[in-house]
Amino acid sequence: MKKTTIYIVLALLCLNFWVRAQDNKAVDVTLKGIQIGQKVPDITITNLHNYRDVNGKTSTTTKLSDFKGKLLILDFWATWCSPCIAMIPKMDSLQKAFGDKIQFVSVTYQTEKEVLPFLAKFEKQQDKHYDLPVVTNSKEMHKLFPHTTLPHYVWIDGSGFVRGITGSAELTEVNINKIIDGSGFGMVKKEDFAVKFDDTKPLFINGNGGDGSEIKFSSTLSGYLEGFHPEISANWINNGNAFKIRATNQSLLSLFKYAYSSGIASVEHNTSLMVAEKDIWTSKAKGEKMREWRRLNAYSYEIVVPKIYFSQMLLYLQQDLARMFPMFLAEVRKDPTDVLALVRIDKKNAYVSKHQGQHSASINVNGAALKNSNFYTLTHRLDLIFLQQLGKPVVNDTGYDGPVDLDLRANMGNVDAINVALAAYGLKLVEKRLPVVSLTIKDNPTYEVAR
Repeated sequence: MKKTTIYIVLALLCLNFWVRAQDNKAVDVTLKGIQIGQKVPDITITNLHNYRDVNGKTSTTTKLSDFKGKLLILDFWATWCSPCIAMIPKMDSLQKAFGDKIQFVSVTYQTEKEVLPFLAKFEKQQDKHYDLPVVTNSKEMHKLFPHTTLPHYVWIDGSGFVRGITGSAELTEVNINKIIDGSGFGMVKKEDFAVKFDDTKPLFINGNGGDGSEIKFSSTLSGYLEGFHPEISANWINNGNAFKIRATNQSLLSLFKYAYSSGIASVEHNTSLMVAEKDIWTSKAKGEKMREWRRLNAYSYEIVVPKIYFSQMLLYLQQDLARMFPMFLAEVRKDPTDVLALVRIDKKNAYVSKHQGQHSASINVNGAALKNSNFYTLTHRLDLIFLQQLGKPVVNDTGYDGPVDLDLRANMGNVDAINVALAAYGLKLVEKRLPVVSLTIKDNPTYEVAR
């Protein structure tokens, strides 16, 4: 099918357009126009060519009600649409085969001066005359049935109700018979493309192609974003049906550390950076100098995956980093390590979140409030800030990585105090020896050859 940009303009013109149906009830013709199952207003059709009325007289006007009792198929077309032109002989054959039971009417926005010479030339090439009425310079019918692709067919039954809006594939004898005998044929409405879209720009950015609400899976990388606070967040979205990780203005080192930290433990203290240019990975600068460094070296990244792929989120992030930064290699290994592990002490699962939608997590020295969050958020913060003096990684060993709700009122720098609060949820921090991931980042010696 060919795309017609002019129809987008015509469709916009039909906002708040009202017409009157035969039963004197108002029909609201919006951007979507008249839909399947709705009755068509009894409009007068003008600029009609090659048409004879019920008395056999040539006429340039008619009303939709003049086709009462027949299956009326409106064929929206244009002279430049090759698939539309190819359908003319087929429509003519179907018209002759079904006689008075059906009526095809071709409709175009183009003028009489454009259309009639074109059809005359086409009939001469085919050495055949086609008895199909043609409406030129149509405005009102395009308002009733807006569309953006051709061919476009509107099926109206003998009682004036729209029974189908299709492309050319559905135009068959079998389907016509089903409409005529009243059984219908379960037509699926033709997919039409009415969303404004600039294919020279990224999809969904600034509303290009929609608001992105239907995105099922995505990953995006950019450079420094002016005005964004450097942070990494992870939360459930779309009523818990998808999970999102967003990192803004992060160093390469932060992105790699996050990607290779598991739901059990962070690699924050177990990462070795063995690269020639360390200054592009991290900086100890402060204030405005740090902002200048970020503008040159920081990245922003976001990934969204459906709920069923939640357990593979970090793997996808690792794969993205390998594709985006092939000049570096990340090597991981697991070594037995003394840790402080968050474990379950009963099977009640009192921590499982009862909320959907927005994630929130607030952790300070006096406690932690997690809503639709995860255990890793808690253990990671304990590991980096509140229990770092222990010299042991704090890890999640519950075996659960889904959304949790926790309300802990305790001194977060004291393990015993934390355990008193965790007991209400059947949880506890205990000393264990577990395999913990360590990360080494190196320059890729084969990168130059591969490139």
